[in-house]
Amino acid sequence: MQMSPVSARHKHHVVIHAGCIALAVITQVIAHIFLNLAKDSWVPNALFQRSCRNVSETFPLEVTMDWWSEQYWVMIDVWSAAWLVYAVVGLFNRNVLGPESCNPEIHPPVFYLMWTMINISRMFSMTLWDRLFMVEAVTVRWILPGLSFYMLYMSYSNLNKHKAWLSVNNPAVTSWTRYLTQNGLAVFAWWSLLNAVEGLGILFKYKAGVSDPLISTVVLTIVFLCAITWFILQSFLLTKYLRYTFSVYAILILGLGAMFTRSYRVHDLAANTVYCGLLMLLMTILSLIHLISECLHTGESTKPIAAAVEPHVTFVEMAWQPEGNMKHQLQK
Repeated sequence: MQMSPVSARHKHHVVIHAGCIALAVITQVIAHIFLNLAKDSWVPNALFQRSCRNVSETFPLEVTMDWWSEQYWVMIDVWSAAWLVYAVVGLFNRNVLGPESCNPEIHPPVFYLMWTMINISRMFSMTLWDRLFMVEAVTVRWILPGLSFYMLYMSYSNLNKHKAWLSVNNPAVTSWTRYLTQNGLAVFAWWSLLNAVEGLGILFKYKAGVSDPLISTVVLTIVFLCAITWFILQSFLLTKYLRYTFSVYAILILGLGAMFTRSYRVHDLAANTVYCGLLMLLMTILSLIHLISECLHTGESTKPIAAAVEPHVTFVEMAWQPEGNMKHQLQK
């Protein structure tokens, strides 16, 4: 029995989708191995001659994060591995359209290819950092938040596009995507942004000769401006996309806390330490405002959902085509 062209295209697309997820998982595992090899207890070794912490101590700032902040990467990697495992499981779970991971396609193959590039860039930046190629290492570091935020944009927009259909046919996907994938990706994006901004400060101090109190203040101000921008987008402009992302302020508080504890001196409190403490307080307030606003949120209108499940709408060919053609698979 010959396979129909539609089924053949679908099978080919699922194979591509599965291959991209596999690449993301493999590079995630390798990146975590690199992270462990770059710790104090494992250096020197075949890959690294210095630990990441030793290099940071060689080029300190007033806002350099404390040594214990390295453990955050473990938590972030576990969270990232969890949403990747969920993507793998979605290849085997099926709905009326086919495998959950690509029907509807909230996260297309390019989403997982970008995560693969993030992991490769992360490993490359650790290698450059070890060899004291500071300019190159910091430049590569900025790839991580750039791609991560674009992945978030892709996830938010695609989920919003398909949430009416998912709320009726596969509601669990919406919750898993919001609370596992999007919150986990947001944690990674903001943590990598904090590291990239700190690296930028190191370049300005040790390559451009900017004085440390000044450049540390600039680093904290960049973090402040980014956080305020996120709050405005989340609270006023892009609320329907961002309202379920709760992890941003928590990771900012942890990062600022690591900066605060390293520079804190009881009898010699620096201005940037006070600034850092005030930013921690501000992040706590913004987080509480977001949580309270969500508790008071009355829920989304059911109008679009009702339109999405009219009884005389039927599926024709199980939507085996790429997502761009999905609209042609419904007929009345």
